[in-house]
Amino acid sequence: MLEENQSIYQRIKSALQSDGTLPEEFVLRQLPQEGMKFADGAMDGTIRYHMGPTKNPDISALTLVLEMASKERYKDAANALITHFNQGGMMLPVIDALQEWIYSHTGVLSPEHLGQFVRTLLLQSNDVESVKFALVVLEVLEQEPDGELREMLLTLASSEELTLFCLFNFGIFADANEMTFALAKKLKGWGRIHAVSSLRNTSEEIGQWLLTEGWQNEIMPEYSAITVIKRTKLYAQLQGKVSDELFAIAGKLIGYSLGDSPVKGLSSSKNAGQLLTAYLGLAAKRNLGAEEYGNIFDIKAFAESGELEEKQQIVSACQAILDSDRCISCINEAMAKGQGLYLGKAMGLDFAPQAMAALRRDWQESYDLIDLLLPDKLYVDEIIELFSEKLPLEEMASGPENEMGNSPEYKDYGVLSYVIQGLQAVPGKGEDLICAGLWSPVIGCRNIALNTIDKWRKADYQLTDKMRELIADLKEAEVHEQTRKRLENF
Repeated sequence: MLEENQSIYQRIKSALQSDGTLPEEFVLRQLPQEGMKFADGAMDGTIRYHMGPTKNPDISALTLVLEMASKERYKDAANALITHFNQGGMMLPVIDALQEWIYSHTGVLSPEHLGQFVRTLLLQSNDVESVKFALVVLEVLEQEPDGELREMLLTLASSEELTLFCLFNFGIFADANEMTFALAKKLKGWGRIHAVSSLRNTSEEIGQWLLTEGWQNEIMPEYSAITVIKRTKLYAQLQGKVSDELFAIAGKLIGYSLGDSPVKGLSSSKNAGQLLTAYLGLAAKRNLGAEEYGNIFDIKAFAESGELEEKQQIVSACQAILDSDRCISCINEAMAKGQGLYLGKAMGLDFAPQAMAALRRDWQESYDLIDLLLPDKLYVDEIIELFSEKLPLEEMASGPENEMGNSPEYKDYGVLSYVIQGLQAVPGKGEDLICAGLWSPVIGCRNIALNTIDKWRKADYQLTDKMRELIADLKEAEVHEQTRKRLENF
């Protein structure tokens, strides 16, 4: 079972820093996926929160491994595991099915031999999924909570790729929650998300950490915000006198929990109405910032779309805050700086001049502001003039190539594509921009230009001779097969 390459356990242990964390650059496994790379834990995180277990999975290869290991055919079992996982198998979706099989086949399995097999895998395997397999099997075996196993699990758990599987095994230790807490503080990504979901609020220290840091991770705070709200009984903490720090934290947690993506948010909390009522009562007495007023706007939308018992009270409280002179003054000041423009529009304030001014100040970073203007036919000619002047259209229209446009040198093509897409709202406007997109080397840019042209045609706009001629030329010159087929409809 020994491999020439360094084992997963050895890689992690040798990389651990004095504080028990791994260096930021440490990566256990990055899998190319359509040109992108998944960070440690990302694939399993996606499966856990968005896909769930596989229904009726074929686990025959894994059960055969268990049977071979039970007969002390350790080398054959380890090689069979690697073969299975090299063919694309993953552990997380089949955990339930495999553990159920183990429970129902105790008569043909040897706990002693399986225990020896999986412990050896944990220390010696250089295959990530094989280590996960070992952790899954270890969970159902009766193990003594000895120091060696504790050290092994904590070492492996330091990798965000393995944290979840190690957490399954912490339960045999009397101080499992304290182990989880210590681990959570050292992790930053998917591992922290999993650890927080397992962490019970059993002390003032844990509760305070959950509120101040637990929901903060490098993935999305939305994954943990609702967990923190529930575990800390945030609604109760907002009663009476509340510090500015707690109020600010509460606002962020509420904001991250208003939706049901990527996980169920406040709609899953029985105390949602009490929490929002308490927060709004505090908000009405404070001078808020633009972001916090945006939160109030979103709370109002959340309440309006739901069936909370306190629905009308919450909606009215939100509206009173949004109608206040303090709110309107704050949003106007923010819009003058190019901020809070989406909220300003939603509130019916005079946002358009400020949005156009922000576009002119920093068109490369603020180009998405055209979404506020073009759909309502505002500043159309000014927007077209701005981007026609700023973008080197002649240079960009260098001819079709099989270029994806992902590297920094193609940043302008991303801007051009965004503007071209916005022009769908104004048929006949910005022809030069669209023609540059049609003749660009970036595949996506050409297709977005075709999207806009198609939208114009459906709006009964008659294409100009220049555009028809360019499309005809593109049919001859197109090098991307799917785009070439698409052009047959033009």
